[in-house]
Amino acid sequence: MTVTQIFGPPGCGKTTALMDILEQALQDGIHPSRIAVCSFSRKAINEFLDRAVARFEVDRKHFPHMRTLHSTAFRALGIKRDDVMSKKDYEVLGAMLGEMFNVNVQPEAGMLLPWGHEKGTRYMAIIDRARYRMVDIEDEWRFHQTYGMTKAKCRQIRDQMDLYKERLFKFDFVDMIEHYVQRIEPPALDLFILDEAQDLTPLQWEMAKKIASAAERTFTAGDDDQAIHEWSGAEAKSFVEFGDERRILTQSYRLPKKIFDLSDRIVRRIRTRVPKEYHPTEELGEVHWHTKLSDVSLGTGSITIMARTNAIAKTLALEVHNMGYYYALSGKPPVTPEKIRALSTWRTLAAGGEVFLPQIKDLYQNVPKQGPRAVLKRGASSLLDAAAADERFTMDSLVRNYGMREDAVDRAAFDVLALGDHLSQYLRRIELMGEDITKEPRIKIGTIHSMKGGEDDICVLFTGTNRFIEETASLEGEHRVFYVGVTRAKRVLHIVQPPLYDRNHRNYRYEI
Repeated sequence: MTVTQIFGPPGCGKTTALMDILEQALQDGIHPSRIAVCSFSRKAINEFLDRAVARFEVDRKHFPHMRTLHSTAFRALGIKRDDVMSKKDYEVLGAMLGEMFNVNVQPEAGMLLPWGHEKGTRYMAIIDRARYRMVDIEDEWRFHQTYGMTKAKCRQIRDQMDLYKERLFKFDFVDMIEHYVQRIEPPALDLFILDEAQDLTPLQWEMAKKIASAAERTFTAGDDDQAIHEWSGAEAKSFVEFGDERRILTQSYRLPKKIFDLSDRIVRRIRTRVPKEYHPTEELGEVHWHTKLSDVSLGTGSITIMARTNAIAKTLALEVHNMGYYYALSGKPPVTPEKIRALSTWRTLAAGGEVFLPQIKDLYQNVPKQGPRAVLKRGASSLLDAAAADERFTMDSLVRNYGMREDAVDRAAFDVLALGDHLSQYLRRIELMGEDITKEPRIKIGTIHSMKGGEDDICVLFTGTNRFIEETASLEGEHRVFYVGVTRAKRVLHIVQPPLYDRNHRNYRYEI
């Protein structure tokens, strides 16, 4: 077994380098079933699969071992979705213990994680992180803000959770990795690629090493400077130490010189790192400094606005909303895709066009059926059951045959959907400014963590943090987070650094 480390600084083509390794393996006659590609991140795996399908003109099913670590464990253990702890299970458990467990799906990994400030949720976060780090609760305790909490209560919750899962034969996401490490023999492989390796926890590394032990060749890829998942227990040290040889990619195809120079100033503050010399593009690029978001020109171009936390991202989204720009917060625009599709369908009908049955069903689900704004007569939706699958619908045929109210025909699309006065006025302003609300918003807002692995022509980085981060986060970790934020920009970077004191109020911020 040989292990090669590939260090990929921002924009240096790490995924392309891995695709070249995969292509060479296929050319050497290695069957796809003897190749595994893993990461903790669904985003990384989906990108890899999309590129593989396009490059090699094959179906996704030809690569059965291209999966996240959790998906790999889930499949190997032979469990079903009903065997996995759900939100309902955590509600039941919380009621038994007199605590509230708030769990949400983490978009990157696609798994339920404790997320919130409730005491029960914080206890669960401590328990999970201790398991991922393979340490006792005593050792984990010092990493958390534990006012009003006790270790005895934490152990009680852990024990009750274990008992609940044992009695109902349930697995949580940490269980999957633990059981894989303890029970599963990995398949024999000719090639194993581990992407985003800097973001694995010690427990996930145990699983990765077990898979690697069954492979002829292993490539681990990542960048310790971009290890920003310390909050989940990830440790870049394991990535740095696991390898026989090292390869560093040296040319960024993303970062122009000015943005590169700023990022270099940040990354050199990290003391425990593998030094990497790499080069920017030939472009000069732009870096602009501001004290508030409203000073940034958001009128044109593809723009990503990044914040340190979800709460700060929501505040910035409200500012953008009040400025009258169309945006998506954590991938979601102010209006749901279903409403947008219904709006588009109504406009097609109002213009005398024809639409098909699926569009009409969507429309009927998104318009009011009762009250003064009702668009449909009672029982209108059931009339669609008799429609032919290939039937084409017009506004006139809907009124005559499918329960559309005649008095609704001349209404504007925003009025038909009953979006509310505030939202309707907002969307009307958006369209008057020339934005197309039926397309993906050109302004994206989210956390720095959610933007990891992404890039945009114009990026806005808000440097504000909060007291909890300043008091608990490691300085090295914050350098890495903002290094990632700065290095998402391909052409223009706006740094929004709030004043340290605002009306005698202390603002917490990262000093770039």
